[in-house]
Amino acid sequence: MSEDVGVRERVREKVATKEKTAPSVADGSPFGKCPHCGAPIHPDFEICPVCGGKLVDYCTFCGAPMLPTDVDCPECGMPAEGVMCPSCHIRNYRPFCRQCSQPLSRAARRAVDKAKQDPKVQEAARLLKRVAELQAELEGAVPADEAVPEEPKGPTEGEIRLNELMAKVGFTPAETPKATTRKIGRTREEVMAEYQKAVEDANKVMEEMLPPAGSTPQEQRNFYTARKVAVMEIVEEKWYGIPVDKTMGWVCNRCQVLHRNPSECAVREFGGKWITCTDTKIVPEGTPGAIEYSEKVEKKVYKREE
Repeated sequence: MSEDVGVRERVREKVATKEKTAPSVADGSPFGKCPHCGAPIHPDFEICPVCGGKLVDYCTFCGAPMLPTDVDCPECGMPAEGVMCPSCHIRNYRPFCRQCSQPLSRAARRAVDKAKQDPKVQEAARLLKRVAELQAELEGAVPADEAVPEEPKGPTEGEIRLNELMAKVGFTPAETPKATTRKIGRTREEVMAEYQKAVEDANKVMEEMLPPAGSTPQEQRNFYTARKVAVMEIVEEKWYGIPVDKTMGWVCNRCQVLHRNPSECAVREFGGKWITCTDTKIVPEGTPGAIEYSEKVEKKVYKREE
């Protein structure tokens, strides 16, 4: 027994030393190679950021300990070999697809259904829908200094006849108004002001969507990912023209990358927040929420090592 305790203590000290000397995710220096695809990895990775392969000896679906011989997790029952996404056809080791956010387990589906009843999720969906509408309006808005002269309209035949009759009884018709200037819809400045307020409100609501205190990293990741899926289903993006993977972006605190969702993050620990994603071709740089998701993802530092 004492020998076992001694071995455990030495292993614990070795792990602690490794954690102190290991490079962080953000510094860009690899620690080892992924056993599945050979990509550079760090000791705090839970899954490979390139191929998505599992790198730890516990269940990445729920966090429960697992033996190498376990076919399924003894706690949540999810398979040790992961789950294939029916839409993206990629293997996942978390309850939601790291690429399209689709629920891959019954528990994940229940989490989404529960999230759809959350008033903050419903409010976020309403605001994001409004952001998309304003973004579409920005495409056709004109600057404030551009106006279109309104063509003067002549009197109709009925108006001429009425004026003639009124003149016979001594009534002098009013002078025909001169041509005025009108604008086509709202100006870009007017739309932009409302747009910025909608983005600000959406970001604030999304920051208020917090998981229960004491949640594990797996529970937190599932909670936040379920919120995005719930928002997408409430908004019914296909009807509003909002790209499914660009509505909300997950700003990760650990690896400084804008993820599609928290399930895409490779790190064991959890941290980050949702932010409204918009099109930088329409909205100028520096505008709150003006961040183009697709470009950020393509610039990730994780690359396969040949």
